[in-house]
Amino acid sequence: MLAPYRWICDYADIKSDPHTLAEKMVMTGNGVEEIVELGKNIQNVVVGRIEKITKHPDADKLQICMIDVGDEELLQIVTGADNVFEGAYIPVAKAPSMLPAGPIKKGKLRGVESFGMLCSGEELNLKEEDYPGAGVNGIMILEGEPAVGTDIRELLNLSGTVIDFEVGANRPDCLSILGTAREAAAADETAFRLPEVKYEEHGINTEDLVSVSIQAPELCTRYIAAAVTDVKIEPSPEWMRVRLREAGIRPINNIVDITNFVMLETGQPMHAFDASKIRGGEIIVRRAKNGEKMKTLDDKERTFTENMLLICDKEGPIGVAGVMGGLDSEITDQTKTVVFESAKFMYGNIRQTSRGLGLATESSMRFSKGVDAVTTLLAMQRALTLIDMLGAGKVASGMIDVLNEDLKQKVIKVNAARVNAKLGTDISAKEMQQYLNRVFIQTGLIGDELVCTIPAFRGDICGTADIAEEVARIYGYDNIPETDALMHLCRGRMSAYEKKADAIKDYLKDMGFLECVTYSFTGPQDYAKIGMGVPDSVKIINPLGDDSSLMRTTLVPHMLSVVALNQNRKNENVQLFEVSRGYFPQDGEPLPHEVPMLVLAQTGKDFFDMKGIIENIVRLTAGGDIRCRRANEPWLHPGISADIFAGGQKIGVMGSVHPDTMEAFDMPERAVIAQIDLEALYAIEKPERKFHALPKFPAATRDLAVIVDRETGAGDMMEAMKKAGGRRVEKVELFDVFSGAQVGEGKKSVAYAITMRSPEGTMRDEEVDAVIKKLLRTLEKEFGAQLRQ
Repeated sequence: MLAPYRWICDYADIKSDPHTLAEKMVMTGNGVEEIVELGKNIQNVVVGRIEKITKHPDADKLQICMIDVGDEELLQIVTGADNVFEGAYIPVAKAPSMLPAGPIKKGKLRGVESFGMLCSGEELNLKEEDYPGAGVNGIMILEGEPAVGTDIRELLNLSGTVIDFEVGANRPDCLSILGTAREAAAADETAFRLPEVKYEEHGINTEDLVSVSIQAPELCTRYIAAAVTDVKIEPSPEWMRVRLREAGIRPINNIVDITNFVMLETGQPMHAFDASKIRGGEIIVRRAKNGEKMKTLDDKERTFTENMLLICDKEGPIGVAGVMGGLDSEITDQTKTVVFESAKFMYGNIRQTSRGLGLATESSMRFSKGVDAVTTLLAMQRALTLIDMLGAGKVASGMIDVLNEDLKQKVIKVNAARVNAKLGTDISAKEMQQYLNRVFIQTGLIGDELVCTIPAFRGDICGTADIAEEVARIYGYDNIPETDALMHLCRGRMSAYEKKADAIKDYLKDMGFLECVTYSFTGPQDYAKIGMGVPDSVKIINPLGDDSSLMRTTLVPHMLSVVALNQNRKNENVQLFEVSRGYFPQDGEPLPHEVPMLVLAQTGKDFFDMKGIIENIVRLTAGGDIRCRRANEPWLHPGISADIFAGGQKIGVMGSVHPDTMEAFDMPERAVIAQIDLEALYAIEKPERKFHALPKFPAATRDLAVIVDRETGAGDMMEAMKKAGGRRVEKVELFDVFSGAQVGEGKKSVAYAITMRSPEGTMRDEEVDAVIKKLLRTLEKEFGAQLRQ
C-alpha cells in the first residue's frame, strides 16, 4: 500500500518525520516494505526563462538559448527543439544534473558549448494528465510566470515521501489512507480526524433517474447509488492529480479521479456509470448466466459463469461487480449525468470472479480482502463532497441505499486478567482501556472487565485473543518480559495411526515407489473425468475457482493426473503413492469426517503385481490375507479390477485404468491403480499370532483345473475349497487362468495347486483322491464347475 506521507498528515497530526513514523509503525505491527523519496532521481533542475535565441552558426536545426536561471549570468544551452521561444518558462537541467534517464553534463554541440539541457515532460517522467503541456513533442512550456531558479520538484510537486506499507490479509482497512492514518495516529500518539463530508443537493431526486434491484442479496449486502447531473468532464485540480500520482494511480479526468481518490482514501472501491447508458433506468445486481458476455473497460470481451456477480440494466451486463465496469457504460467527454456506485460485495465471490476472468484490479484486490458496510456510505458521501468541491456537477437529492446487513456494532467483553495471562504481562485494566481507545476500539470499564465496542472497519477482531493482540502491539512487544514456560515438557511419541502410516510408506519406498502430495481441493470436472457423478461433498465457501470448489472424497483423479504428467514427460516405469485424507460431510456436524486413504499407481506392471503389493501392506498393518471380488468402478477396466476385502469387510479397490479414463487424462500408456481406506484397514483386529510345531509328515500336492463361467471369482472358489477341505487342506494357490475357444464361449479355465497334509501320518493316494473329489463336488455344487479334461 503506497501511502504518501503528506496525505497521511491530512488526517493525523503526525509529529514524527517519515522515517521515524515508519519505525513506530513497524513496532505496532505494521510492516514497511520501503520508504520512497520522490524526485530523488531529479537533481539540479530549475525553472528558467529564455531571454534570447540565436541560430547555431554551423547547424540549421540547432538553436543557442540564453537562459535566466536565477544566477548572476545567463546560462547558454544548445537545443534542437523547435517549440521554444523567447520569454518561455521551461525546466532547465543545469550541468551537472540528474534526470530519471541519467546524468547531464556540459558539452559541445558542433563547436558551441552547452551547459545543460532543456527538459521535456517525458524526460521528467510526466504525462499530459500530470501537467498541461507535458505530453507535447518538444520542450515542456511551464504555465504562468514561475520564479526563475525554483527547484522544478517544488513547482511541479515532484518531491515528497511515500511509505510502502505491507498490509496483512486480516487488515483490509489498512488498504486505505484513512486506515493507515489511524494506525499512524495510534503509533505517534496524536489526533486523528475524518475528512469533511459536506455537499449541497440540487433539484431532481436520484430515484427519478435510476432504481436499484438486488437479486443476489447473499452476494451483495449493501448497494448505494447517487446521481450527479450537469456534469463537466475536465482535468482534476493539481492537488488531486499529485495525490493520485504519488499513490501510483494515473489521473484521467475529474469524475474517474474522484472514484480513484475515494477508493485510496477510504479503501472502498467506487464506480461511475453514464446514466444515459443505463438501459431502462434500472440497476440490477444479479448472478451471471452461463455463457453471458460483455466487453469490459479494457476493451476485452469476457465470458461469465453463473458463479459470477454482475451489475446489469434491463438489457444485460454493464459491469463486473467489484472488478471492472463495462465499456458501454463508461464515462466519456459527452457524459452529462453520472450514477455513482458504492457497494459491499462478498469477498469470496469477488476473489473467485477475479481469478476466473484472469482480471485483477485495484478494486478487486480490495473487495477480495473485504470491505465493511459502514465505510460504503462514507465513501459515497466523500465522492459527492468532492463533486461539490470541484464544481464537477450538481448532486441530485437523496440516494438509494439497499441494505441487507445488520450494522449494529459488535461488543466484546474481556477480563483484563485473562489478557495478562495470555501476554505474560501485568498491565492494569485502565492502561488496557487507554491502549484500546488509541486504536479506535471504544472501551469501557466495569470493574476489571473491558467492554469493547468494535468499529465496523475492524472485522478481524472476534474474541479475547484479538483484544490481547491489540493491547500487546500498543503496549510494545519489546516491553513484554521474558518468562519461563508455564508447563512441563514431555517426550512426544507417534500415534498408532502414524506408526502404521510410516510403516506403509517405508515399505513402498523400499519397493521403489515415490511419494507425491496433491491438493485436497477438487471440482466437478475431476469426478467427470473418472466417470462419476459429483458425490455429496464439503463445499468450500471461498474457493479459488470452480476446479477447486470441493473437498475431495477420493484421491484417484489427482493421482491419475500426476501419472499422466509423468508419462507425457517420457518418464517410464512410474511408481507413485500418496497417503492423505478424504473429506465426507456429516449430518448435523460443522466439520467433515476425515478418512485416511492410500492411493498407489504403477506403469509397466500388471494387476497381479499390484495385488502382491496390497497383500503385503495388509499383512504389514492388519495381518491375514486379502480376498478379491470383481469391482464395478467406472474408472477401472471391468475385466481387470477387483474390490479388496480383509477381515470380512471391504477396504479398497484396485485394477487397470479404464480406456475411457485414460483418454480423459491423456494417458498414453496403461497404469494399474489402487485406493485403500486406511481407516477400515486399521480397524481390522490383528489376528492372534499362533505358533505350531513343524510338521512331522510330508505334504501331498495335486493340481486341480476346472472350467467355470467367466464371471465366477477365483478367490471365492479358493475360499470354498479351503472351507470344504478342513484341516487336511493346508494351502490353495491359484497358478493359471485361461480363456479361449478350447474352453467354450463365456467360460474360463482356472487351475489351483492344492497342498494337503495329515497330522496323523503320510497321506495315501486314496486319501488324497478323496479330498480332491470332495473339493470338486463343492465347486460343482456352488459354482457349476466342471473338471477340465
